[in-house]
Amino acid sequence: MNTTTDQDFDYQAYMRENTPVPTQIQWGPDARQKRREVAKTRITLRIDEEIVEPFKQLAPEGRGYQRLINQALREWLSAQGVKEWLQEELPAILSQAIYQAFILSA
Repeated sequence: MNTTTDQDFDYQAYMRENTPVPTQIQWGPDARQKRREVAKTRITLRIDEEIVEPFKQLAPEGRGYQRLINQALREWLSAQGVKEWLQEELPAILSQAIYQAFILSA
């Protein structure tokens, strides 16, 4: 499934310009299953119960907890980019701040 993270994306305008053709829309459980298979990869993953249980408690009636785990993993991966940037840039930022503090106090 293609998604966009572009904040300027105008979904309403896109749908006006690219209206779906009703005769080409695939309906029903078979089409739904096909879309799911394209969007996700089926794997077997062993996760500790102490990790899974809080997600099950957060999900209504214990259903949909896998979606919550996916979201947590997405957020963690996104944060890794920030963490790497901070690790690269923080020494220079701190050095500059210390230098400016030293100059201003002199």
